[in-house]
Amino acid sequence: MAEDEVRRLLDVGLELMREDPAGNPKIAEIVRRARVSNDAFYRAFRSKDDLMAAIADDGARRLLGHVRHQRDKHVDPVEQIRACVLAVFKQAADPEVAATTRAVLRHTTRAAKPSSGGVELRKQLSDLLAESLAACGSADPARDALVAACAVFAVMEQFLWTERAPSDDDVEHLVAWIVPSVVVSSPAG
Repeated sequence: MAEDEVRRLLDVGLELMREDPAGNPKIAEIVRRARVSNDAFYRAFRSKDDLMAAIADDGARRLLGHVRHQRDKHVDPVEQIRACVLAVFKQAADPEVAATTRAVLRHTTRAAKPSSGGVELRKQLSDLLAESLAACGSADPARDALVAACAVFAVMEQFLWTERAPSDDDVEHLVAWIVPSVVVSSPAG
């Protein structure tokens, strides 16, 4: 039952963020809509900021699962990289997903103690990219993948905050920047 209550709290918190992205939902409203008690809320979370961080973490896990799934559909390393970029860019390309992502980012950056979720998300994406970059010729796939992951998220966030959907050309431009940069950065043999 506790797992069900936590899921409802996460879902309601996200729903309230989507309804009023600039708002500041009250714990009383969250527990009322989730149909749980205050005690249930505080068994799961120390504060509303903890709930907001958990919502962001839940979204990050879903995003990484989607990125991994899209990457794994391909054998060619360049296509794997392209699939990863496309999957991350979906956060800004789909208007509903973009609105939700902006709302979550607004709420989690307001937290008294900033979360390290964004850093961890970039690291996990870099882990997904490293093997593909090694296959493309990277001499230092772990470091190259971290730079690529940071670039992918930075560009996605630019689209997200300017409320402009990335085009296929935008995806191709970033992939065309990532792949040759790791080959060029390889030491001469």
